[in-house]
Amino acid sequence: MVPFASAKWVQRSRPKTTASIHSLDRLRASEAYWQIGAVVGEMGQILDQAWTFIHADDGHNALAVLQALTEAYLSEWENLDDSDGEASGFFKDVGQAWIEALLSTDLTNQERKTWADRLTDWQGEVDAYGVDEAFDDAATAVLDGWDTPALQHILQGTLPDEVSHAAEDITRARLNILERRGRFQEFLHLAQAEGQIQRYALMLIRLSRAKEALAYGLEHLRTTEDALALARALYEDGESAESLQIAEHGLTLEGFKATLVKWLRDQAEAMDRMELALTAAERAFQEEISLANYQRVAELAADQWSEKRLALLDYARKKLSSLQQGRVEVFLSEGLLDDAIAALDTYASHALIEQVVDAALQAQSQLDWVIQVSRRQAESIMDRGKSEYYTEAASWLAKARTAYQGMARIGEWQAYLSELLSTHGRKYKLVPLLKALAVR
Repeated sequence: MVPFASAKWVQRSRPKTTASIHSLDRLRASEAYWQIGAVVGEMGQILDQAWTFIHADDGHNALAVLQALTEAYLSEWENLDDSDGEASGFFKDVGQAWIEALLSTDLTNQERKTWADRLTDWQGEVDAYGVDEAFDDAATAVLDGWDTPALQHILQGTLPDEVSHAAEDITRARLNILERRGRFQEFLHLAQAEGQIQRYALMLIRLSRAKEALAYGLEHLRTTEDALALARALYEDGESAESLQIAEHGLTLEGFKATLVKWLRDQAEAMDRMELALTAAERAFQEEISLANYQRVAELAADQWSEKRLALLDYARKKLSSLQQGRVEVFLSEGLLDDAIAALDTYASHALIEQVVDAALQAQSQLDWVIQVSRRQAESIMDRGKSEYYTEAASWLAKARTAYQGMARIGEWQAYLSELLSTHGRKYKLVPLLKALAVR
């Protein structure tokens, strides 16, 4: 067993960790907030070294690194600003490493109990801060090990009448270890028993059993994410037709479909399955309205584009819940300024509004709208008195001036500018910017 607090990693890691965290004491809270990522990142580098030992099946050295890391981090982490959950979230990563390191190491019963007690103590330390289950699964894993009768039955392929499922993190670690050690049949038994559909199917492909993987996937896949992983693996294994079959099936499953259907579109085109590629391209646009997806339909539609174009634009007009930027960019690409303006909502970003304003100015169209929106953007900045944004306000006012000029309403612009100078005359950083906007 690795003696507690005896490894070289304790001496190396604890001072470095403590110094990194205490350095934040000298910073204001607003500054310290941005340093949390650096501290967690430094701890992550030490955690990576533990994983290097784990992947080499060197569990004892992995445990030494993890012990040093955990004790040092626990002694200081509550001093960090955890308002975004990053500092406490790191315990999840550490806990997963503990599970796999412990299950990768041959331990006596006494050593297992000692580690479990220590992990339970650590969990007690973080419970008070609302960090749930940081080390609970690791304590369970080390006590159970690989010896429970139920697990032994599963690994041998003889499922008990009722399977008591292990925590997902424990199952993931066990599968990693079985795969690393080449115990593939036991891997399959465990993955199947624990409902690890994606890993089971991918292992079948690795074992040159692609036909079984296809059949299994068509029957058992539950999410688009799993379908995409299996489709990619089949394609890379040379089973291109089967990969498209799985991808098409994946579109009937639950989950985010845009990534899967774009993959299907591109692979179908590469295989000269043009009808399928076009169908997938249209579906991709429906799942994720964007200019890139719109243009891909145009490329694949050929002489059908006139009809497809009208259908896609109509879909974009009606799909109000879709990505606003994608809808706006599609409309602007077609010169449909009225549709682009209609697609903007209350929460449109300044950059997106500016994109539409610039398009309107270039087309010399909807200039009344340009004046209205440009003035509103500028006034919101000036009224708040945020001097660092005055240049941005002036930029918006310049757009309004251009629109006034385009409508031959220079007098109105000059009157409006005089009103602004009167209202904001005490803002010495703003006044020169406003005076520069006068029409000579």
